[in-house]
Parts: sequence; C-alpha cells; structure tokens
Amino acid sequence: MKTVVKILLLSLLFPVMFFSCDNNPSEPEPCELYTTGIYNNVMPGEVPEKFWPCMNTKDLVDAGSYNFNSLYQLDAGCCGLQSGYDLCKSNYSWYADLEGRDDAFQYLLAKYISIDTVNYDLNLYYWERGYKFYAYNLEVFLAQKAYLEDATVDQKITLINELFKKQGVRDAGYGDDIYEGPAFVMSRIMYYDGYGPLLDDMEQNILIKNLVELGHLRVYLHEEGLEAQLRVFSLANDYLNELKTK
Repeated sequence: MKTVVKILLLSLLFPVMFFSCDNNPSEPEPCELYTTGIYNNVMPGEVPEKFWPCMNTKDLVDAGSYNFNSLYQLDAGCCGLQSGYDLCKSNYSWYADLEGRDDAFQYLLAKYISIDTVNYDLNLYYWERGYKFYAYNLEVFLAQKAYLEDATVDQKITLINELFKKQGVRDAGYGDDIYEGPAFVMSRIMYYDGYGPLLDDMEQNILIKNLVELGHLRVYLHEEGLEAQLRVFSLANDYLNELKTK
C-alpha cells in the first residue's frame, strides 16, 4: 500500500517539478546579457566587473580607468612598481584578460596620451585623486612585457615622446611622487628590445638593474637614484634617435 502511495505522489510531483524548471530558465551568461545592450550605453565605470571580459578592448581599458584605484597598484607590492602590478594581477582577472588582447597596447597608449599634460594637477597626492589610472598607473601597465614585446617602432617612438612630456610636467614642480614611472617604462622598452647600452649599464649599476627588474628607484631618497634616472633618460634619448632612423 505504501509503495502505491509513493508512486502516486511521485507521479503528481514530476509534472510540478517539470513545470517549475520550464518556467524558471537559468540566468543568461554574462556576455549574453551584455550583448543585449543593457550596459552598452552607460559609462564604463557603471558596468559591473563581471561584464568587463565581454567588453571590447577600448571599453575594458576605460572600465579599469574609471574603477581601479591606482593606490592598489602603486603601494601594494613589497619592492617596487612591478611587484604591485603582479599582486594586483593575481587578484583581478581582467589584468590577464587585457594582457591577452592583441590590441591592448594601442588603447593603453591612447589613454596615456589623452591625459592633459597642460592642466594635469599633480598638486594632489595620488590617493586623493580618486579611482583613476592617471599617468603613473598607466605607466606601470605600459612597462609590461606583454605589451612592449610586440610594439611597433612607431608606437615606441610615440610612447617615449609622451613619457618625456609627462616627465616634463613632473619636473615642473607639480608633485613629488612616483618619479620613476617614465624612467621605468623607458628602461623596459629598451630592455625588451635588447638595447646594448642599457644592458651594459644594468651590469654596472645596481640601481638601474633594480629599476628595470623591479620598477624601484625612489629618486627622491638619494642622489644616486637621481643620477640613475638621468642616465636612463639619456639612454632613452639616444635609443629614440636610433629608432627614428629605422
């Protein structure tokens, strides 16, 4: 008798279960939902991070710019700008996503160039400027092998010229933080291109070696750091002239 009752109950239950599943379809995948246009007409800063991998590369760079606090990257690491980048990359999946995109470098470079060097306010410390990349944060991205190893000669020329321009703003006395950003990127451009004079200097000067490998210089702490930075600028100028002849 009990068996008959169980069979009757199950026969009544199955239609209900089937009906419930049929009327509660699973939620669409993030990219399926993103392509419906729900988030396509809003500022990248208003798009939830789970949809960032669904964006085109330009929008992904913009999303990071609107959302990502530069303080995480610049101060998170143990021993220089590179360690901060590596730590953030291990915690935010969009870093690896961006690195894997063939057109990422061109949009990072365009974002960097778009920063107004005339009205760029460096009087504020970076933690007071809000959730933006700004120059110093983008410089850490632009120093990565994933972006530099496939950069064209024209892109390298454009980037180095822009780095000198941004450094000129810093040298004008508008701020005293993150001095090594442009020198870090310049040294990495030369390093990944196997530029001999830089490689020789790395063997002879531990500060330049640390700058290339760690993004660590802290030129405002000692005279030797400033000399190393100026040496990198001099090398970059020579390297730039060589690029222009290619």
